[in-house]
Amino acid sequence: VSHHKKHLFRFLNPVNKYSDFVGIVNAILFCPDDMMIFSQSPKFRRRFIDMELIKLSKTYTTTLSHYQKILKERNLALKQNEINDALIDIYTDQMIQDEKIILNQRNHFIEQLILKAKQIYPFFSSEKEIIDAKYETFVSIDDDLEENLIRAYQKSLAKDKLYHQTNLGIHKDDIQFLLNGSNINDVASQGQKRSFLLALKLGLAQIIYEKSHQYPILLLDDVFSELDDIRKKQLIQKLPLNMQIFITTTEWMDPSSFGSRPVKFYKIEKGSIKEVDHGR
Repeated sequence: VSHHKKHLFRFLNPVNKYSDFVGIVNAILFCPDDMMIFSQSPKFRRRFIDMELIKLSKTYTTTLSHYQKILKERNLALKQNEINDALIDIYTDQMIQDEKIILNQRNHFIEQLILKAKQIYPFFSSEKEIIDAKYETFVSIDDDLEENLIRAYQKSLAKDKLYHQTNLGIHKDDIQFLLNGSNINDVASQGQKRSFLLALKLGLAQIIYEKSHQYPILLLDDVFSELDDIRKKQLIQKLPLNMQIFITTTEWMDPSSFGSRPVKFYKIEKGSIKEVDHGR
C-alpha cells in the first residue's frame, strides 16, 4: 500500500471513488472560526457551498471535478505561444455544459439555505432583524443560461488571450450575506454574525434531513458563550430530539436545560476524558 496516496475505507472495505465515500456520514460543525466566512475572500464562501453540495449531490461532485480539470486545460492552452482557437472553443463548450449544472445547483442551494435560516434567525433577534443572502456570479441565471454563458465567454475571449488565463467562470463566484439589506460586514456585530452563522448551520441540517431522511451529526463548539441561561434552554429545545449532537463548553451546564433529552456529560482535564454525573 502506497503511503503517498489517500486510501478510503468503510467497515474495513476499500472505497474506490471519493464520490462514493462523501456523504455516507454527514456532520455539521459550528465553531467561532467559521465566522471568517463573512470576512475572508470569496474562495472561503465558495468552499462552503462546494463542501455542502458535494455531500448532497454526486452529480455536483463529478461535474465540479470535471470543470476544474477543464479549467486547468484551458488555462494551459491560453499560455501557449501560439494559441489554438479550436482547442479553446472545445474547452469553453465543455466548461459551459458543466457550469449550467453547477450554477443552477449553487443558486438553488443558497435559496433553500437562506429560506431555512430565515425561519430560525428570529429566535436570536426577537424578529427585529432580517437576514438574506445573494449568490453572485458572472451571468444571469435564467431560461437563457446557456446563451448567456456563450455570450460572456465570447466577450471575454480577447482578454483571456491577453492575460493568458480564464477570467470568467464559477471559480470566481461569491455569496453576499445581508442583514437588514446591507452587507453583514458593514453593519453586523460579532454577536449578530454568530447568530447568522448558527441559523445557517441549523438550516443546513434541515436541508440534509429533507434530502436523506436522516439528520446529520451536529458538532457545536463554544455555542453557548454569548447566550444567557434562557436562550441556552431555548436553543436546546429547538434542536431535533433524534439528532446526535456534541456540544463543547467551558461553562457548567444545568442538566435541567436539556429537559427529557437523553444526554451524557464528559469532562476533559489534563488530556484525559471521563464521564461525570450531573445529578440527572
